[in-house]
Amino acid sequence: MTDRELDLPAEVIGEHPLRETTPAEDHCVLIVDDDEDFAASLSGLLKLEGYRIVVAHDPQTALAFLEEARIAVALVDVRLGTGNGVDLVRQIRQREPDVVCVMVTAYASIDTAVEALQAGAYDYLCKPFHSEDLLATLARCFERIRLLEEKRLAAERLGQKQRMEAMGQLTSGIAHDFNNILAVLLSNLRWLEERLADQPELAELVTDALEATRSGSELTDRLLRFGRQRAKDIAVVQLGEALPPLMRVLGRTLGDTVSVTLNVADGLNGVLIPAGQLEPSLVNLALNARDAMPGGGSLHFDASNVIVRPEDARVASGLLPGRYVLLSVRDTGHGMPVAVRRRALQPMFTTKPPGQGSGLGLSMVDGFVRQAGGRLGILSTPGKGTSVNLYLPAHYSSD
Repeated sequence: MTDRELDLPAEVIGEHPLRETTPAEDHCVLIVDDDEDFAASLSGLLKLEGYRIVVAHDPQTALAFLEEARIAVALVDVRLGTGNGVDLVRQIRQREPDVVCVMVTAYASIDTAVEALQAGAYDYLCKPFHSEDLLATLARCFERIRLLEEKRLAAERLGQKQRMEAMGQLTSGIAHDFNNILAVLLSNLRWLEERLADQPELAELVTDALEATRSGSELTDRLLRFGRQRAKDIAVVQLGEALPPLMRVLGRTLGDTVSVTLNVADGLNGVLIPAGQLEPSLVNLALNARDAMPGGGSLHFDASNVIVRPEDARVASGLLPGRYVLLSVRDTGHGMPVAVRRRALQPMFTTKPPGQGSGLGLSMVDGFVRQAGGRLGILSTPGKGTSVNLYLPAHYSSD
């Protein structure tokens, strides 16, 4: 089978929405000026440049717009008919610290400029000004916003990494201690098994207990792997062989109300992934899907070869160009709104009630995929279900 190139809708990979934004969509400018003609002229100019404009002629209306629109930059006249522009800047900054304020006035003075900057204004424009000066000032404002957002994201990622490292250490410690307990149970159960060979009914109970203990030991081994994040534990896995048995397990686990289907493309490449993490990751995704379908539904697994080209939008989010196996897990549940979808991979984030979710499930799956050198993407629409796409590096013998 020839690998297909990606042609999918916009999805969220990691923290980044995979779509291009335009000034009209994200660059919203609030103009506050009591001179209606000047405000209309300024509004028309900026609309031609692609900005989304909101106009207010008094402080009360301007503050109301803060609640209704996502304002990025505010151009505020110093002298307003029913208020003071400097005071308004101070109120805007108190309510929305991320809004960048620029003072605009025909009565320039050093004292006014200093007062405006002390109130939280970022820059100062004197009337009359050339359109080039205004556009250059706005460009600086949005560059400042971009840099602050990058700084915030970097700090957020660092915090997430530190939380995951701490969680890994905690998990390793708990798993190690639990393994010691299981070792004692295992040795005693084996001793009982040897002495109950002539009592089949009791021996069967001991055998069940031994199986449960071994399962617990396998679980602790996986937890230890998660805590250590050992890059050397990489294995070549053939999904065509690994997935069908897992589907049977999921069919029993999820119950009769959820139908599980699988489609594996012909000629599917193997994948290079951390050993022992595929099964628990897919079980995690399946349980999340079941929770999103309280009245039942369908869960579909699809595996196919894909090629990611350098110009693909997903490359901007850290997915390196190359050959991958796309393993998609799609449900018919209630879906996620944009705000939830963008935070879905953050450790400790959950929309479930207290005691019903740790917020670690998706972040652990994301960690597994990243450790393999791939990326996890989410496509979701409220009322139309969710697709979780695992881009796993392909292992193939030849082109």
